Amino acid sequence: MKRFVAFSCMLSLAACVQEPLAEYRPVVDPAKSNPAKFERDLASCRNVGLTAEAAYKKRQEQEMAQNMIAGILVGAIAGAAIGDSSNYAAAGAAYGAGAGAAATDTELAQGGPRRIIDRCMADRGHTILNDLGKG
Repeated sequence: MKRFVAFSCMLSLAACVQEPLAEYRPVVDPAKSNPAKFERDLASCRNVGLTAEAAYKKRQEQEMAQNMIAGILVGAIAGAAIGDSSNYAAAGAAYGAGAGAAATDTELAQGGPRRIIDRCMADRGHTILNDLGKG
């Protein structure tokens, strides 16, 4: 049973893996795009997306650290209130840290930089056929 749960978790994580942003290519209507202009615009829009991705990652790291500290404190207090044993406080702190990390901004996970690239390309006159951020 443990192997099944571990395997299920690995499959769900693998489904979320995306190609690096530097390789992302939105799907465009080739009849309405000049290939040379498309490549130039894609390079420029990728740079905008990469800049946004770096900002998202920095903000995400800061939020995760703050949320984990708050979670540790709240979890430790709740654990200590439940019982006198330090095991309860430690378990509460661990749970709080995990909950705090999970509460972090998910803009990267939702494809924010990819949506930026798609909107940038559309603003430059390319007809985007895919769902925004889904390439």
